[in-house]
Amino acid sequence: MSSFLGPVHFWLYDKIKNQEALTSLIAEHFGKGAEYTKQLLPLEEVIDEGNIHGWLQSQITDAETRYASLVSVIMNENENALDEIKKVAYDFGRQNSLNENTDAENAYQAFNDFFVNGMPCDRVNMIVCSDVNSLKFKETADVHSQYWNGDSSVYYQIRNEIMRGMLDGTSIKLKVDTDSYVLIKE
Repeated sequence: MSSFLGPVHFWLYDKIKNQEALTSLIAEHFGKGAEYTKQLLPLEEVIDEGNIHGWLQSQITDAETRYASLVSVIMNENENALDEIKKVAYDFGRQNSLNENTDAENAYQAFNDFFVNGMPCDRVNMIVCSDVNSLKFKETADVHSQYWNGDSSVYYQIRNEIMRGMLDGTSIKLKVDTDSYVLIKE
């Protein structure tokens, strides 16, 4: 491993890998071609060590652009496709399910570790309040709309289904209200 690569770079790259895995599942489910998918090589083999931040940002842009394009193409071909995409997303979440004993704080951290939300310095998610049975967080910025022609609502509908799938089998439920999310132990 390079002395320049730290845990945060691998953490971010793993989040990009999750995005790629979802893109591949949706592409495969709808019979879409390789122009939407990408096989990621180990980070230490491909990263530009002279421009680590820029290289990672370019990978996020590439992954988000292909994902948004794929979903848009599918939805343009079939106006009812979003429901099917959301089912694929939910199943993807279940494939990445959280421990049945997880609490709201650990669920929040798992989401933070799983989803691409720009670069770590963007600090997109912010905890608003938490107690032993719940945690509320909000997004301070919409870093996804640039890939969705300014309307990232479909992105968030799909992501919410992934989160619900990840929570399936736990006592934590997700409540969504525009740009805030509440994880509640039931």
